[in-house]
Parts: sequence; structure tokens; C-alpha cells
Amino acid sequence: MNGCFLPPMVTISTHGLPRTSTPQLHPHVAAKVQSLAPDPDTRILDLGCGSGALLERLACMGYRQLTGVDIRPPAATAAIRYWQADLDQFRLDAADGSIDLALAVEVIEHIENPGLFLAELARLLRPGGLALFTTPNLHSAQAKLLFALGDRLKQFDAKGDPTHIMPIVLFPFTRLLNRHGLTVLESWGFPLDGSSPTSRPAMRLAARLVRPLLRTSIQGDNLCLLVERSEAGHCSTTGNSTKEELLTSHYG
Repeated sequence: MNGCFLPPMVTISTHGLPRTSTPQLHPHVAAKVQSLAPDPDTRILDLGCGSGALLERLACMGYRQLTGVDIRPPAATAAIRYWQADLDQFRLDAADGSIDLALAVEVIEHIENPGLFLAELARLLRPGGLALFTTPNLHSAQAKLLFALGDRLKQFDAKGDPTHIMPIVLFPFTRLLNRHGLTVLESWGFPLDGSSPTSRPAMRLAARLVRPLLRTSIQGDNLCLLVERSEAGHCSTTGNSTKEELLTSHYG
């Protein structure tokens, strides 16, 4: 890899308990990027980039137009530029349609106002541009079982990251995306084998036993979504209906 150094997976501490992000998530995302956008000059934006580890991986793969955004970004390198921004008040000094591919890896669940975030994302993406989201998977058998037995949301309870505030459920989130001219092209779970590294062994066993009853097809700890910006651009309308008409159509 031309002498590139790929940083190891980062272990973080939550309430004093060591927790590690899902193993191999960054390599999986990077491989997906390569399949979607093999051109090394693809304009890639990593939202909530953290230490820049994913962007460094992409730089090692030959990508040349890489930008990261975070509330406390690292220093720029020869291969990667960084912008400082609070994603809860997301606005970048960048032109409309200036991004080909945006990444939001384990980010949307931290956002206070996902509508504002998606509106700016849609503005930045070119028509036909793509966005790849990953977020805690509330559709898995483990998550459904935990909610059924303990009225708890997996990775949003006392044992999860305390900055997780916005659980993402696919159907209503799809509606929110559509309001901003964004369409889900593909959804899948990670790890691809449907395993749940963040679950205790007893929960994994119980979930495996009841999985046929739970009617869920998206397994694994992470929900992954590939989203496309419509050719018409970012907006808050559907067809000829205005937002006002959409929001008041059910009024008596």
C-alpha cells in the first residue's frame, strides 16, 4: 500500500466499560466506496470523521480528493483536508453539488436535528451523488428482543454510548430522506454474517432461537444505507405538492 499506515480500530470507554467499534466496519465501508466510485478523483466527504482513520484508509487506496468534517478535526495532511463544523448546526462554505460521495459512519445517531443535517447534505451532493450511512441497527433480532423483554433500545440504553440520541428506524427515516430529495437504494446489515459482537453470549443465543418469529431481514450490529440524491435536487416537496400541503393534508 505504498508505505501507508492504517490505524487500528479504536477502543473507547463508556461509563468506565471498554467498548470497541464493530470490527472491520471501516474496511467494509472502504471496500463499498471502491465498488461505488473507483475513480481516484471522486470528491469524497466524510462527515463526523473523528481522527480521520477512514479517510487515511481511502488515501492509501489512491483517492485524491478527500475532505473530513468534525467538531474537532485533526490537522490537515498532504492527502486530506479537514473542515471544522458542528453537525448539529451543519453548514459548510462549499458550493452546491460539490460532492460526489458522502460518508456518515456511525454519525446520524448523534445528530440533534437530522432534518437540518440531511438538508445540507443534499445541497452538497451533486445530482445523482451518493451518501453511505451506518448507524446502530435497531432491526436486528438482538435489538428487537432487548426491546421486547426490557423496553430498552440496543446501543441507546445505559450500557450504550451516552451521545447516542437519535435512533434510526428504516421506514420513518426513509420518509425523512425523501423530504430532502434523497432515496434509499440499498439497505443491509453489518457484520455481513449477521453476528452481533456487541451482544452478550446469552442474548446472541436467545436471538438466534427466536429470529424466525421476529420477521427481520437486516441482522448485525450496524444498519447500512446507500442513498442517492435525486436529479431534481434537494427540496422539501414531493411531485407538485408543497411542503405546506403535505403537512396539512390530513387536517379536517
